[in-house]
Amino acid sequence: MAIFWGILHDSLIALSYTWWIWVFLLVVPLFTETWIFWKNEEFLHGIDYVLLELRMPREVKRSPMAMEQVLAAIHALRNAPSLFSEKWIKGEVTIPYSLELVSLGGEVHFYVRAFRQQQNLFEAAFFSYYPDVEVVEVEDYVKDLPENVTELTETGHDLWGTELLLAKDEGYPIKSYLDFESPDENKQYDPISHFLEVLGKAQREEFLGIQFVITPASDEWRKHTAHLVESLRTNKKESHGGSHGGASIGLEFPHILPVFPVAAHDKKEENDFSKTLMRTPVETDVLKAVQENLAFPAFETVVRVLYISPKEIFANGIARRGIVGAFNQYASQNLNSFAGNPATATRPGSFFLPGRQILLRKERILAAYHHREVPPHNEIGRKIMSRFMNPMGSKHFILTTRSLATLFHPPTYQVLTAPHVKRIESRKAGPPAGLAIYGGEEEIEKYR
Repeated sequence: MAIFWGILHDSLIALSYTWWIWVFLLVVPLFTETWIFWKNEEFLHGIDYVLLELRMPREVKRSPMAMEQVLAAIHALRNAPSLFSEKWIKGEVTIPYSLELVSLGGEVHFYVRAFRQQQNLFEAAFFSYYPDVEVVEVEDYVKDLPENVTELTETGHDLWGTELLLAKDEGYPIKSYLDFESPDENKQYDPISHFLEVLGKAQREEFLGIQFVITPASDEWRKHTAHLVESLRTNKKESHGGSHGGASIGLEFPHILPVFPVAAHDKKEENDFSKTLMRTPVETDVLKAVQENLAFPAFETVVRVLYISPKEIFANGIARRGIVGAFNQYASQNLNSFAGNPATATRPGSFFLPGRQILLRKERILAAYHHREVPPHNEIGRKIMSRFMNPMGSKHFILTTRSLATLFHPPTYQVLTAPHVKRIESRKAGPPAGLAIYGGEEEIEKYR
């Protein structure tokens, strides 16, 4: 006992002389993280955005590969802080964008939210690959939605909302538009038709929206998935006891194993050859799909679904089963799929005051949809944005340009969109040849 009190006494004396060091080590990281979060939020709230509507022609001949190129052009606009002043004073972060599929009373609209200073670049990207699609600046439709749950209740409406996540490691791709194509024209299918059919079923007073909030990602995400490629190459078992994409089958050939000493490099080649033999055709396909997925530019993505309706006709099944169910068509047993994020769904997370929890979750999902909210990378920021009984549950994940183009693109000619999507009846033409570029009023009058 005397030894214990002696150690305690010595420790307290040491602490009395060094307490300021421990306070410094605790306070400085806390202060810097809080400062960065505050400046980042200040930067994001200062961005001037513009909402662009994509108005479709009567027929779109381009495949989703064109949208893949548009997204690659958008990714090239990525900004990132490079100077001390940009990060610590200005608080610059990579600017997020938004792709949105919205049903306003059954009429489906395609929206893109962009940085106003980049509006011309966005329009140029779309016109380059979709010359018949009209890109028009419009008023933001979220201004017509209730601003908060109080206004929602006062107007006699209710809402349902959630966010989605990837079910597996983000290195695994979802099914792409190439998986829905077929040499036989009668067997080709555009997966966006499922969304359009569900969105088109909304009644006049209902609102249904799907947000893809995307932030161009750096190449760092590939380093985080390097372990996945390595495990697939070497057939290493995952923590749940099996490899992704199928069981690993061990093949033994004792009669062909050498009985004489083998050089080190020969042993390596032998091991690599053995691992190749042990890989099943399914595992080979999975490895190829993952490697191809890592070759594309990528976006940090938040997928958000919101449904608002008068209480008299409120039926959240149209969103909970219809829209969320439509994401199941991109699922692959051996690759990836979408799953709901229970931390963001408008349902109680526990038995403690469930009514209050639902109310707070509705408030958060509505505000997140309004502001196209992106969850902060900063852990202190997540704590600051959390509320009692309502922690920050929103998460982003990586989707490549091919996966995003599969989810959001102008519907191809196979899709019957006449009842749901407002069409452009005429095609825009360029100026006539020989139009005067320079000259006075007398030259211009010739072309009037």
